[in-house]
Amino acid sequence: MKSKFYFFLPLMAVAFPMAAQQSEDTDDEGIIAEGSVLELVRTTPKVKAIIKRARSAEPSTVPTPSFAIKTKDDRFVMSIGGEINPILGYDIGNNLYDQDGAGISFVTGDIPVPATPHHRGDFYINPINAYVDFLVVGFAGTANEITGYVKFGTNGVTPSLALSRAYITWRGFTMGEALTLAQDPYASQPPTIDPEGPCGDISTVAYQISYKSKSYNGFRFALGMEMPSFYSSNGYYRGKDYAEYFDKLVDASVDAYVPDFPMWIEYQASPSNRIRATAILRDFAYRDLVHDTRRNLLGWGASLSGNFSFWKPLTFNFLAAYGQGIGNYLQDIAGRPLSFTPVADKPGYMQANKMMGLVFGASYNATSKLQFNAVGSMSRIWGVGDYATLTDNANYRYAVYVAANCFYNITSYLQWGIEYLYGRHETWNIGGANDSRIQTQIAFTF
Repeated sequence: MKSKFYFFLPLMAVAFPMAAQQSEDTDDEGIIAEGSVLELVRTTPKVKAIIKRARSAEPSTVPTPSFAIKTKDDRFVMSIGGEINPILGYDIGNNLYDQDGAGISFVTGDIPVPATPHHRGDFYINPINAYVDFLVVGFAGTANEITGYVKFGTNGVTPSLALSRAYITWRGFTMGEALTLAQDPYASQPPTIDPEGPCGDISTVAYQISYKSKSYNGFRFALGMEMPSFYSSNGYYRGKDYAEYFDKLVDASVDAYVPDFPMWIEYQASPSNRIRATAILRDFAYRDLVHDTRRNLLGWGASLSGNFSFWKPLTFNFLAAYGQGIGNYLQDIAGRPLSFTPVADKPGYMQANKMMGLVFGASYNATSKLQFNAVGSMSRIWGVGDYATLTDNANYRYAVYVAANCFYNITSYLQWGIEYLYGRHETWNIGGANDSRIQTQIAFTF
């Protein structure tokens, strides 16, 4: 079946323009105008600008696709892009690469503590870091410009492709599966070979409806609704005040009926000098088993992020985030059952725990082809020591992440990179452990 599919691709490339040329769409407002011819072209600066505007900015985003299918008036543009990125590396001091769900993602919170005896290093060659994306833009350059975007990729652990983005945008509105509105993709980090990125970054994907305004003298704002996800301790009481409830289930999560509400406002003086303030409001619903009633708990978060540059080749990025119950938004704390835990002196009640993320990075463009980057990050959670040992991945107090790399563009399609990573994972009761990684990549983009 696959061989038949590939056989028809050249026929599709030829048939597309012929079919479009023969089309006689009588709707003047159609995406493809009457009698238009679809062309397969190398992307021009104008077409690149349309594609770049339509694709959401993301950390480590690959360059704009080199080819596109479009009409002569550039009102309709379709692109297929992607990346094949084999990575070769070596862990020094620990075996993070072999941990379940880690692979080429340098997840500092998954560094084994203590280091696994006699397994303090891993050599790996990982060819399953790849993705492909599809973009369609209609009415490009008009007030009704509409975008459809789909992205499939691997996770660096298994070779299976999975849907990672699927959304449409129109007049500032976005609906579908996209980066959370709480993430600042321009400021959270410089590029890294590591797909995971800094531990303290706000980074997740959400099903959402959101709106981003146009610029008003440099000011913009955005707000949205997102499907929530929660990570709680499942309500097992570990407080010291009520011995009769110790290690018993006193709270239970229930279905949420209130979405998360992320929002931000920013000011941009220039592409390299901008600042954004972000807020997140969320509602956590649970059942109080002691008093047999349903309760709601407010979670919230705030962050300040941005970029600044005093000299054109050098740009700095920063992010500082703090909140209660926002573990699913913070890169390293997501998935750990620590955001909501029982209150020690009030069995049946739960609390939203305090947590923090910090990121600071710098990028230096030595030439048009050579770039150097460095980033440091920290994430931390407070007040959950008694609940840290309930599951395997919960024993998390704080983590530190450091990355330094350089990238060289051999051609417009081929990029080489080398990177050093350092991470530390500190627990509540068994100490901490480090891991270092050296890795290199050859990334082919199209």
